[in-house]
Amino acid sequence: MKFGKFLLLTTITLTAILVGCYPYARYVEPNLLMVNREKLESSRIEAPLKIVFFGDTHLGEFSDNGQLDRIITKINAENADLVIFTGDLIGSSRNFTVNPEAIAQNLAKIQATYGKVAVMGNHEYALLDHYNYEDLMNAAGFEVLVNDWLDISKLNVRLLGLDDVYRGNPDINLTDEALDGAYNILLTHEPDIVDEMNSDAVQLVLAGHTHGGQISLPYLTEKILPANGKKYVKGLFVIGIEGQTNLFVTKGTGMTKLPFRFMNVPEIVSIEVSP
Repeated sequence: MKFGKFLLLTTITLTAILVGCYPYARYVEPNLLMVNREKLESSRIEAPLKIVFFGDTHLGEFSDNGQLDRIITKINAENADLVIFTGDLIGSSRNFTVNPEAIAQNLAKIQATYGKVAVMGNHEYALLDHYNYEDLMNAAGFEVLVNDWLDISKLNVRLLGLDDVYRGNPDINLTDEALDGAYNILLTHEPDIVDEMNSDAVQLVLAGHTHGGQISLPYLTEKILPANGKKYVKGLFVIGIEGQTNLFVTKGTGMTKLPFRFMNVPEIVSIEVSP
């Protein structure tokens, strides 16, 4: 085959792929929703523990209450002991058009046997003049932890919630409050902060912020990853000097800045911890 003909066929093929990818990334993948299930083990708990967590809904940017309804349905189908939200509830890159009271009413439908807990994200701070995130989440039955901890004594679990790294004032010594003998879970919006903390003091870290890159393409994704989310991008990691701490970074459910997702299907995460 002559080089000119080969180049023409290659160009046509690549163009067709790109044209085909656009409707998928714009209209198909953003409307998908998967449950990403993980299984872990720990001798610190006496009975199986199910944690369901989600984050980065970015309501009002390119997601609405319809997607939130689907999220809630999938969460409730998991019969969680604990439900965790890792921040960025409402997006701040577009005009504020959402109804916080309606969102609170929807989130109140989420069921968890032992509690619902949330932390702050950078978009919460960006929207301080528009609504009170803590009031909204409290109305929905969530407790918001800002450099604070909460014990779930029936589960032998301590939850440690870090303030947002981007715009808040995170206490990197928060892991000093880990409870000996308990299953300690650190909640943070941005994942990379764990490298500045004593992550060996906790057994599990839950984070979001990155959207998994939102658009996964060679050379492009690493350029658009947000600050504090460039090392731990998505999925399960083993961290710490002792190598016994699990970190899970969710891809989230929403989008920011651009209405596209590619190779990063929106997800909620269901983690079962067995004794």
